[in-house]
Amino acid sequence: MPDRDAGLTGEVRRRAGAVARRVRTRLREARPNAGAPQVLGVVERVGRKQLAGWISVPVGTPPTPVTLHVGHVQLSSTYPTAGGSMDGIAVSWSDEGRAEDQVPVKRGVAAGPREGRRNSPDEIRTFSFQIQGVWAFMQRRHQLTVRYLDQALPIVGHGTYLSPRSNGDLTPDDLAERVADGHVLTQFGHITLSKKVDTEWQAAMMGLYRRTAEVVGERFGHDVFAMYGTLLGAVREGGYIGHDADFDCAYVSGHTTGPEAAAELVEIALALLEAGLHVDLRHRMLHIHDPDQRRLRIDLFHLFFDNDERLRCPWGVAGTSTLMRSDWTGTKSVDFPGGRVLVPANAEQMVEHVYGDDWRLPKPGFNWTLSRTDVADDATLSDAQRSRVYWAAFYARNSFADGSTFFDLVSGRPDLPGTVVDIGCGDGRDSRAFGAAGRRVVGLDQSAVAIDHATHGATEAGLERVAFEVCDVAVPGALQASLEEVIAGAEGPVAFYLRFFLHAVHEQVQDVVLDAIASTARPGDLFAAEFRTDKDEANAKIHGNHYRRFQSAETFRSSLEERHGFEVLYDIEGTGLSPYRNEDPVLYRVIARRGSA
Repeated sequence: MPDRDAGLTGEVRRRAGAVARRVRTRLREARPNAGAPQVLGVVERVGRKQLAGWISVPVGTPPTPVTLHVGHVQLSSTYPTAGGSMDGIAVSWSDEGRAEDQVPVKRGVAAGPREGRRNSPDEIRTFSFQIQGVWAFMQRRHQLTVRYLDQALPIVGHGTYLSPRSNGDLTPDDLAERVADGHVLTQFGHITLSKKVDTEWQAAMMGLYRRTAEVVGERFGHDVFAMYGTLLGAVREGGYIGHDADFDCAYVSGHTTGPEAAAELVEIALALLEAGLHVDLRHRMLHIHDPDQRRLRIDLFHLFFDNDERLRCPWGVAGTSTLMRSDWTGTKSVDFPGGRVLVPANAEQMVEHVYGDDWRLPKPGFNWTLSRTDVADDATLSDAQRSRVYWAAFYARNSFADGSTFFDLVSGRPDLPGTVVDIGCGDGRDSRAFGAAGRRVVGLDQSAVAIDHATHGATEAGLERVAFEVCDVAVPGALQASLEEVIAGAEGPVAFYLRFFLHAVHEQVQDVVLDAIASTARPGDLFAAEFRTDKDEANAKIHGNHYRRFQSAETFRSSLEERHGFEVLYDIEGTGLSPYRNEDPVLYRVIARRGSA
């Protein structure tokens, strides 16, 4: 009797053989024609915001774009960069606007290995696409593919296409309609109207550029000219690049060292703030906003020629050429959508220096992290410099009429001295409240903008016993001198008041402040502080773009008592102490008195 299982096995084998023959036939039919290049490449990095990958081609292969497809819609195409790396020079996420897959930078830049990772004897060309805006146009059944020579590249961990985990509100058909109306995928992954046709945006950018150029030119004597993507568009296309998202401009500082050039950018930021613009100082550039249209922004970059006569760019370059001082011949005015702009007189040479010798190839997927070849790391802005501009900008656009909840706590104490030194007073909110309660107050802050606002507010309120002065506590001896002057004129004990200040300075500055207080405090003087603790570090912040330091409340109390000679009268750590909008930070409040010597 025949073995049933054996018979079934034979049948399976016959069917499998037939399938294999059909597959081999189809594979032969699908192969490129003789002489056509074989596609070798991969999408190596995958995230909801970005795709990045590479192709391997024989040296000398003509440039050919990689394309991005959402369903049946070809949304974007970009020319891969020859000689690129999947591990270029990455800078702080706060500058690039992407925290995902970024290398966190504490002291400058980080460069990954640039050789040997692809293991290919041919030329590696890298590419990337920002894609965070495409998911809204896809349902779970739709496919996102990346293609080269019309062949889908494999995507690590996903096969040959990506599909969303959930349905978006729109479809590829909706995307096709927007593309037909002039919308494009921007460098940041959003679907917006091309900057080539958005005349309203062009006019607004030109107005913001003119205001910036006027201040920088009149106050500092520098020409402000188109740079980076805006310069590339001016040279290559005679206008904006469609997928660009902002307006890039720069000036050449007269300084020859990075720290000096960085310090000048701080002063420029404050001057623009004084002129009525909103500013946001980053580590390697300055964001400038129109106060009436905050969505509009231009980026101002500081450049300088170093002592070796080389042009240095803190944001970086992707080229390999060197641009010397002798190459720089100033600027010239050119026609541009919405008006006229300045560009370097040697515009093409500058573009090649910044983007490399293949700058004529459109690269909507250009990625600085993958392509950056050099940076002027010594010209980055420090946390202290950024904080100075941040708080000046904050107090220029914010004001508070009433005292804080910490003021309510401290002012309600019967042992509160008649003189209060408000260290880090900001716009004088609590200083004025103490003054209105009958105290003599001296407010100290490093921000001249904040002090101007505080002085004006006290004058309008008729608070004659409230005074303010600029004092940078990080400068050796500055705080000590101010405290000694206050104490010399005080009748009785003094209260040292520090609200939301200690978490805004580095530990070394905090040590300087506490040492100055301890060295001038007398028996009976009061100390009152409120700051964020380490238990608040992981919580979301409303105002997130500035320096904060989180420390242990227990360690601080021990130092206050054992090192600085204060007796703690009251302390508490927790939430519910000073909620602001939808933020309720974990704070430490401490009130202490200086004991007898």
